[in-house]
Amino acid sequence: MDRRDVNINNKSRKSGQSQLYCTIPHSKRSKNTLYNISTMNALTSSILLLSATYIQSFTPAASSNIVGNPQQRTSTTSTTALDATTVGLYFGTVGGNTKTVANHIKAAADADATVTFCEIEDLSSVDAFTQHDALIIGAPTWNTGAEKQRTLTGWDQWLYDVLPGLASEMKGKKVAFFGVGDQGDYPFNYCDSVGELHSEFERVGCDVKYGRTSTEGYYHVSSKAQVDEEEPVFYGLCCDENQQPDQSEDRCIKWIAQLKSEEFFA
Repeated sequence: MDRRDVNINNKSRKSGQSQLYCTIPHSKRSKNTLYNISTMNALTSSILLLSATYIQSFTPAASSNIVGNPQQRTSTTSTTALDATTVGLYFGTVGGNTKTVANHIKAAADADATVTFCEIEDLSSVDAFTQHDALIIGAPTWNTGAEKQRTLTGWDQWLYDVLPGLASEMKGKKVAFFGVGDQGDYPFNYCDSVGELHSEFERVGCDVKYGRTSTEGYYHVSSKAQVDEEEPVFYGLCCDENQQPDQSEDRCIKWIAQLKSEEFFA
């Protein structure tokens, strides 16, 4: 609330004060002068008392319920049965396809957990990132065939300049990965960035076993996101908004259900 000045007489502009001036010419003084002055003094005292009360009515009282008081403000977070952990969904995007997939993931996960949704370039602070108990990390693949910095997003700097210094905060943190690629135009490097994300987060001690998906239904030739085990799998969820856009949402829903079964949100 703005500070307000209350004045009774235009001759007085002092905040919180009021003065009443009364001048009796010498030639007109009579035996009633003392009475008049006494009466006027009493009136002045009454007006000053009323003024003080009026001013006080505009003064906010000290209260723990005042909105906007940084010392008293408290934050509340809605939780669900599965929201025993805080989840951060961070992604990089160039043409917007990765953000589209990120929105599918968030929509599927919102039923089970409160998810922080943020592009890596908009990350306000390292603390905001490391405070989460679990992370969902996503990126596209643009720098095709490169051994590192494959995304052409903020991750390219973040993975090598910031993440290595966070080993103590990131150790043991649950992390799941997703990526977007193009099997038609880049069949030999499909979603390579997912492999890079997996390697760098694993390097700082994160728990990266979550969210691996089957390669069934894809027609790429090779990918650094792929693990050739008994049955080939991706390190995370891979989507193709160019060749298979109609499958992305369903893949995201099934992926979140898988993460739930793996107790990623627990």
